[in-house]
Amino acid sequence: MELQGAMQAFQRLKGQETEPQPVAGATPDENEAEPSCRVIGFTGAKGGVGTTTVALNVAMTLVQGGHSVIYVELSPHAGTAASLLKIPQISALEDSSADLDHMNRNCVTQLLMQHSTGLQVLCVSPWTHGVGSQVSTELLTALIPELKGLADYLVLDFPLEPSFPSMSFLNACQILHLVMETDAICIALAKSQLKAIQSHSATQILVTPVNRSGIPPADGVHGIQKQIGFDVPVIIPPAPELCHTAGIKGLPLVCINPNSVPALQFAKLSERILAFFTEEGSEEARRDRRDRDRRKTDRRNRGGW
Repeated sequence: MELQGAMQAFQRLKGQETEPQPVAGATPDENEAEPSCRVIGFTGAKGGVGTTTVALNVAMTLVQGGHSVIYVELSPHAGTAASLLKIPQISALEDSSADLDHMNRNCVTQLLMQHSTGLQVLCVSPWTHGVGSQVSTELLTALIPELKGLADYLVLDFPLEPSFPSMSFLNACQILHLVMETDAICIALAKSQLKAIQSHSATQILVTPVNRSGIPPADGVHGIQKQIGFDVPVIIPPAPELCHTAGIKGLPLVCINPNSVPALQFAKLSERILAFFTEEGSEEARRDRRDRDRRKTDRRNRGGW
């Protein structure tokens, strides 16, 4: 019943988002202006596949390209990003008394943690004071629009599950990366997750395999792409020593050795993302977005996520 109530609240709030909300003291032109921030999502076919590692390194590659980036990790336990970057493990919305009326850009700016590289980090738990009561759905819904006004890119790292927070993050994404391992079990799980994503969202999807075993896939990228049925721009190769050093120094591995094969693969993946958003700026892409928005509305009206 709690899940059903959360999803109903999500549907109501998504409906409200389609209504223009005037800003006090703003002109009509200012009300129509939207942040130019691009939203990139990362989720895993299952836990432990390296989703946070991929997301952090792509975010860092964008920072190195001169872009302002906010990395947001949604996790019940404040996640692993803070540990990897050696910054305080605090949940930005842990205080259940957070006032929705004061959820503005100034408030959100104070929640961000600044990493030495220039990357801004926000750790979000859907729970208040550990596990007990959930952060309000309205507060989570208000958070992302405010974040979009503060950076060029918003990188969302979240688990794919039928909960209000995860669905909020999923529907905010303009492009979603499903991270998976290259073994047969994970490929099967990835197929299942991709079907679930498609049934809930029209977001553009890329698949990013992480080869943790070191055993080359029989048919490489094209073989995985054929099995999955989605575009696979790169395979991230194993890099245990780089990851170990990165963990000690509190830096993404692209900062440790930018000329390494994994770093070059992350750079290639980032280039693919930039190319996607360049294509999205075309008139044809705008028409496609309008079509996707109509499909989202249809699903919402039918009671889908």
